[in-house]
Amino acid sequence: MPHDPDDATRPQELAKEQSLTELEQAIGDREQLVGDREQARIDQEQVNHDDHRQANATRGVAEDAILDDRQARIDREQLTRDVRQEALDHAQEGRDNQQGALDETREMLSLPVSEQPHAASASAIRRGASERALAARERAEAALVRAHAALARAEAAELRAHEASRPRGEAPPSLTQ
Repeated sequence: MPHDPDDATRPQELAKEQSLTELEQAIGDREQLVGDREQARIDQEQVNHDDHRQANATRGVAEDAILDDRQARIDREQLTRDVRQEALDHAQEGRDNQQGALDETREMLSLPVSEQPHAASASAIRRGASERALAARERAEAALVRAHAALARAEAAELRAHEASRPRGEAPPSLTQ
């Protein structure tokens, strides 16, 4: 393999990319922690709601509507949380793939020059292009999941705004409208 003047900068570039990957992982871990806390809050709110519903077995129509509104809100929060978790899972998968690629590159560069791969063959180039296309597809799917999460948040905000403008005691709109 001929000596490439860029070989001296490759370890520096790999170190920078490794640092970025570790930063992305730290951010992802923090987002997961926030999500776990949000899930615990939603679970606790559901338990409290269920306890309140059981304790007030002799309630009126107005209280039923309030409890139904509260359950609908809890359900929307859970749906939003589920979509966010799916996005976090996709992002983690992407970070794992990126770390794997970094590890493979580092391993290849650590080989003696005589054992390093020669210029890529057409099939290797095609395989690399396929892998990049797959990674691009995974990123697009993650973006779609994030878009779905944003849509779910927007729908929840619209429902909250609609509920806030509704006179007290009016029956809540169905979730299938």
